[in-house]
This record gives sequence, structure tokens and C-alpha cells, in this order.
Amino acid sequence: MYLPTFSLPALCRGGRRHVQTLRLWLALVCLLVAGALPASAADSLTIAAGAGYKRPVSELAAAFERRSGIRVEPFFGNMGQVLAQARQSDRVAVVFGDQAFLESAGQLAFARYLPAGKGRLVLAWPAGRTLTGPEDLLGPAFARIALPDERHAVYGKAASQFLARSALAGRLEGRLIMVANVPQVSAYLASGEVDAGFVNLTDALGVRERIGGFLEIDPRLYDEIRIVAGVVEGREALPGVEALAGFLATPEARAILARHGL
Repeated sequence: MYLPTFSLPALCRGGRRHVQTLRLWLALVCLLVAGALPASAADSLTIAAGAGYKRPVSELAAAFERRSGIRVEPFFGNMGQVLAQARQSDRVAVVFGDQAFLESAGQLAFARYLPAGKGRLVLAWPAGRTLTGPEDLLGPAFARIALPDERHAVYGKAASQFLARSALAGRLEGRLIMVANVPQVSAYLASGEVDAGFVNLTDALGVRERIGGFLEIDPRLYDEIRIVAGVVEGREALPGVEALAGFLATPEARAILARHGL
């Protein structure tokens, strides 16, 4: 296609007629460029998740982008932060987290829940230490035991339930240290600042090369944790929501979740 060229002197000589012509050509060029872009380039899907699920959700988002061409914008934090952000921004379409927590939060309503797996609580320890069972925590070597804040982290709640139901809570009084979230517990384990800590299996797998080890807690001693992708009510029609729902049911997505302990 031939496009005319213009110079400043020519514009000055041509006056208003050349300026109007230039505006028309610029408008045409913008339309042509916009038409050359794929429709999905303008689409993006904003999702949020608890910080303890950053690894699997990030991998899911990357795989979904490759498959669909829809850009994903993730946000991670403790669940209090996640729900506050989702409430304030009408762009957040999907929130990953514990279904029971999402249902009872009251800050946000969800149209439906897409299954993403079951959460599993583990007890981990730093390099240079070892545990054969939770009862070993009663030994003098375990003076600092970290768990996430149960007000904002489902695994903090699960750890508190386990400690109460196993009759260890009272016997460990004074040794329990509550921190903000699961990744902070993992960071303290990796640095050796605590002697043991409760995290989810997903995070333990992510840091397994930087800690001493971990063991799974009997799931009968804490409430079931159903991890879901909650679709925010009123945002079901946002770009990418239905495509993500379909992707989560694929073998590729299920394999990613299973690899991360879900």
C-alpha cells in the first residue's frame, strides 16, 4: 500500500488541507495496526492466590498462557490481602484458595468453585536436624516451632487443629511461634532460624533441597482442605475465565497440580 510522505515545509505551504489529510492517514494506519493484532493480545486474566500456592499457580498460569494466548496477571499474598485486593479491584476474576475459607470470608461472593486438589499439612525441619514423628517436638532440641497465622492461612489453622487434637498444644506452650504465612515459615526453616515448622506439602516440595526434610501429618487430625479456583461473582464473563475453567480440567493442569502436592 502506498502511503504519502510529508515534510514540515510542505505542511506549512499546504496549510489546513495537508494537516487534515495527515490526520486521516494516521487514523487509517492505527486501524490497520489494530486489525493486525490477534484478538487475544488485548485480553488478560487477573488471578489471585495465597502465597503458599505461588509455585503451582505460577506454573499453571504459564501453561495456560502458552495454550490459550491469554495473558495472566497473578497476585499473591496472605488470604486476607488476597481477598481485600479482589474486593477492591474488579479485574480479579479468579481466586485460588481453600474453599471453606473462601465460603466463610464474607468479603467476596463466588459464583462457582473449580476443583484444584486437596491441601496436605506437613511438619518440616531444617538441615542438620531430623524428626521421626511429631512427638519428637517435645524434645529439648525443638525450642522454636513456627506455624502460619491461623487467621489468614489455612495451614496455620490446620496446624493448630492438629496440635489440639494430638494433645501436643499444651505441652508445646511457649515454643510455638506464629508468623505471617507459609512461605515465611519455609524461609525460617531454610535459614535455620527455627527448629521445626508447619507448612503445606506444596511449599515443602518447593524448598526440599534447602531444608532437612518433612513428614506428612495424619489428615484425620485436621479438617479437610479443598483447594479451588473460586470464580468471583459478577466477573464470570471477563476474558479468559471460561478458558481457564476448561484448562483446569485437562491432564496437563492436573499433572502440574499433582507435581506440586495437590
